[in-house]
Amino acid sequence: MAKRGEVVKFRKRTAMPRRYRGRPFAFLRRMIVPAFIAVLLVVAAGLALVKGNPLGPQQSGNGAESQVLRVTWVDGDSGRLDGQEFRLHGVDAPEGSPDRAKCVRERTLSGDARNAARTITDGKAVRVTRRYGTDSYGRELVDLSVSGNDVADQLIAAGKLKPWNFEGGERKPDWC
Repeated sequence: MAKRGEVVKFRKRTAMPRRYRGRPFAFLRRMIVPAFIAVLLVVAAGLALVKGNPLGPQQSGNGAESQVLRVTWVDGDSGRLDGQEFRLHGVDAPEGSPDRAKCVRERTLSGDARNAARTITDGKAVRVTRRYGTDSYGRELVDLSVSGNDVADQLIAAGKLKPWNFEGGERKPDWC
């Protein structure tokens, strides 16, 4: 110990290199964590591109899409296109649900409309010719065609659907 009044020379400790102080692998964490996050983002972006939108790219014109779709009909005017819910634009089909149908006749007509839609599209190349956005239930509003013929027009001509301008505030057609 130094005597009183004596100046003691300060001895500097030998320092560890800066990157190793207290945490020997801290520099690796600074490199690996951001690299891991970047890899996850690239993988997620790749999966999004591979999966894609089941309905294909948004289209507002009347040109035909190149993607051929698989249709599953729930009723005469709605269903699923490759798993994505859709509704035909500008038409109404009779309701099949006991809670929504106003009469027994409407429920019977609902089955006929669904079967007619299946007949038109089963085993054929179905294409989305126009998109209108989504309805209040989250379904994509679309126009479909088979062999260049509009599906809704064919179903209206067969008496299975009725034209309905629901966007214009028109009342729902009466099926009873």
